[in-house]
Amino acid sequence: MRVKLIGCASSRNEVEWLGNLGETDHEFLDYSYHANPVKLHNKLQELINESQDYDLIVLTYSRCSNSLIGLLSPKVPMLFPQTHDCIGFLLGSNERHLRFVKEKKGTYYFSQGWIDYGRTPYSEYLEYEQKYGTKKARQLIENLYGRYSKAIFIKTPGMENIEYYRGKVKEIADFFGWQLEEVEGDVGLLTSLTQGKIGPDMVYIEPGRRITESHYNP
Repeated sequence: MRVKLIGCASSRNEVEWLGNLGETDHEFLDYSYHANPVKLHNKLQELINESQDYDLIVLTYSRCSNSLIGLLSPKVPMLFPQTHDCIGFLLGSNERHLRFVKEKKGTYYFSQGWIDYGRTPYSEYLEYEQKYGTKKARQLIENLYGRYSKAIFIKTPGMENIEYYRGKVKEIADFFGWQLEEVEGDVGLLTSLTQGKIGPDMVYIEPGRRITESHYNP
């Protein structure tokens, strides 16, 4: 089976660690696409259109500001996670993510990919500080992240230089005055997805059908 994987950089490290890419054509999009859901949607549709000679298209994107809604693959089925975002994806299931949401309110999550490729609250603050000065930057960052009180670092298998990532998350948590916690990730869902296996917390879309809101609410 010929598989095309279209992935977000936030899960790139874990996908590469699983070692399935040698048999799968793949393309990872820059994390900056998250800042513009319309641009992300259009790029995904463009790549899907270019991948119509495969047997399956795998997306490692989930809800992601509804960027997947409306996507259509004319000839090739699509498979993607039914999780709310990449947090549930890296925790292994919607059930576990929802449990964390209930038990650990006011939490901002970090992963290796988020630190490597994303835009952290602290890097965002530094950008604002350079543009507007310390006082205005503090006000802006408080409006954006003032509701958070805890940082959770999701440690996934195969992570190298883990102390570096722990240090980066601690730096951010200390800056904001957040409590810091570390949890074990679960790549079971990601493993099944990259292997093209349909299972819980996944959505399989037949060719010619558009992705709709209902696919996230079975």
